Amino acid sequence: MGRQRINLMIMTPGAPERPVRSYSLPSYLPRLLIVVGSVFGVVLVATCIMTVYYFRSIQLIEALKSENETLKKAMAQVSRLQTELEYHRDFTRRVAEMLGISVPDFADSAQVALAASEEASLGANVAAATTGDHQTPGSLIPGILVSDCSPDPDNRPRGMPVNGPLSRGFAPSAANPELRHSGIDFAVREGTSVLATADGQVEYAGADSVYGFLIVINHANGFKTTYGHNSVILVATGDHVQRGDRIAFSGNTGVSTAPHLHYEIVENGQPVDPTKFLGK
Repeated sequence: MGRQRINLMIMTPGAPERPVRSYSLPSYLPRLLIVVGSVFGVVLVATCIMTVYYFRSIQLIEALKSENETLKKAMAQVSRLQTELEYHRDFTRRVAEMLGISVPDFADSAQVALAASEEASLGANVAAATTGDHQTPGSLIPGILVSDCSPDPDNRPRGMPVNGPLSRGFAPSAANPELRHSGIDFAVREGTSVLATADGQVEYAGADSVYGFLIVINHANGFKTTYGHNSVILVATGDHVQRGDRIAFSGNTGVSTAPHLHYEIVENGQPVDPTKFLGK
């Protein structure tokens, strides 16, 4: 018995010499066409996917090339900044020697990041007194230690928390954001007694990523005082303190290039110039 075939007859009107044409096709032809079409479809889809992948790879390679060029430029800039940083370190040490304070070895990466901005502010202030937000640093400011002056009748902070020269002034609106400073810094040796400048409750006493061992006192009249970079904290959160109480020993913790006390006064949520409350 012969294989089955498909007979196809096509009638052509208007062709009297051969009105009907007959074709005999293998029975497997439809299945073959389906298989061939499926294979062609798979190849077409795979080709499209590979084409998309190819063009995306080209885009990624171009992006990587651009990033590589950017990294090369950044590495060159880092090399230049390292040289400048060495200069600023030496400058900071010289300024610190002028003020009679010590400078660490800059082992802390956070200290290294802020060393340039702090020495620039300190160096400019030591050279001469400035106007506006800044105060005259490098000498004793006109104030009285809190234990030596009378208290404020409204329990506002009054007097100096430590007795030492001003190493950085109040500059909350400096043009350079890195030089903005919401308090003042006293250059004092590590271990100097830090005194509360008004009665109040300790709102926070603990570690801070920037101010090291930090104390915040709420004076319940819209005023708060902040004492930063201490080496030892002598009070705990929730404690009630009296004006003149020793609350800490000064230090060099947190982001700091030399031993000092950072002192802030906040009135109704806004920092104010502490030099106006030093009992002068």
